[in-house]
Amino acid sequence: MSDHHGHDAHAAHHHIVPLTVYFTIFATLLVLTGVTIAVAFVDLGPLNIYVALGIAIFKATLVVLYFMHVKYSSKLVQLAAVTGFLWMGIMLGFTFADIGTRDWQPVQGWAPQPIEGVVLGGEHGGAEAGGEHGGEGASEGAGH
Repeated sequence: MSDHHGHDAHAAHHHIVPLTVYFTIFATLLVLTGVTIAVAFVDLGPLNIYVALGIAIFKATLVVLYFMHVKYSSKLVQLAAVTGFLWMGIMLGFTFADIGTRDWQPVQGWAPQPIEGVVLGGEHGGAEAGGEHGGEGASEGAGH
């Protein structure tokens, strides 16, 4: 009987979230995804990564609070979630500090390797200069 009573006591702590809240959060996440895509096409210089990360962190917070029910959970669960976000912030801070203090000099001897059959930027004149699909070679191949 104590198991049954314990179950009822546990059930009393559950918070029922209306479906409108879930649909509102879902719509907000979709809109923020669109904003993230739109911002990716705007040249903000070095701020692009910070804007994208800010939107992503806000979206993650919504998911954790509402879809993972942390908003309605015990203080211990909320503390664990906040601690996780703080740890992520520390790691991102170290990452950005590392990136911001590097010289970013190119590696000596490294250059992009050409891909066989791909002509980049008209280096060889492309089809007009007798490339793979144009010029003299195309007329000769058509007659055989």
